[in-house]
Amino acid sequence: MQKKILIALFAVLLFGLIGILYNFFNYSDQEIVKDKEYLSPLDKKQKKQSLSKSWIESLVKNKNSNYQYPVNELFMHIDLQKYIPPKTKSYRLEIQNIDRYSLFCVMQTLQDFKIPFIISKQGKTQSIYMGSNNNKRLKEIGRKLMRYDISSKITEVWK
Repeated sequence: MQKKILIALFAVLLFGLIGILYNFFNYSDQEIVKDKEYLSPLDKKQKKQSLSKSWIESLVKNKNSNYQYPVNELFMHIDLQKYIPPKTKSYRLEIQNIDRYSLFCVMQTLQDFKIPFIISKQGKTQSIYMGSNNNKRLKEIGRKLMRYDISSKITEVWK
């Protein structure tokens, strides 16, 4: 029984292999054949020149002034007004010839009024930029500094 199954299996494999080889050799001859046109090197040059002249001549003969040449162009419009912050109004407290104790008094006064500030020194003049727009509070700060014998000047600054 095993011998008959082995022979049958061998026969099926042999017929399958023969069928595959038959198809392979019969259909391998069938290629797509194109008739190639022989062009001598001189004919090739003339053909290339005639093509190049044709599109160049068409551009020269074109009277349309709206013609755009075939190149990559990129047009961008960036609205920078969105990114530039608007000018803000702040006040500057100018104190001339300030010493350490006077600076300490100024800082304590501004902290008491809970006003944000930045200190900037330019030469002998120290400028203190305050982040408040309330004129009444700014005048109160000037009066309080006069109690400490600190002469100051408050000016409006746009940044």
